[in-house]
Amino acid sequence: MEVPFMVKFGERMKAARTAKHMSQQALADIIGKSLNTVGLYERGLRQPSLETLCLLADTLEVSSDYLLARTDIKRTRSEEHTSEL
Repeated sequence: MEVPFMVKFGERMKAARTAKHMSQQALADIIGKSLNTVGLYERGLRQPSLETLCLLADTLEVSSDYLLARTDIKRTRSEEHTSEL
């Protein structure tokens, strides 16, 4: 049975956050959301807006496609190149 979309999103978001050694509260502060909201995103119980999705991807240094489970590649080549400049 396939894992529901929002559960995958939450798992990827949490993995990206913890890979950066960032707390839920630190992420919440950066994206302007409450600690509770970040927890709901990570548990797959709430969906972020498009604006928040983009902010999450930028903050966590992954692509939005990765967070949305549209790809297993965390960053695009152009994003990797830009970060090297």
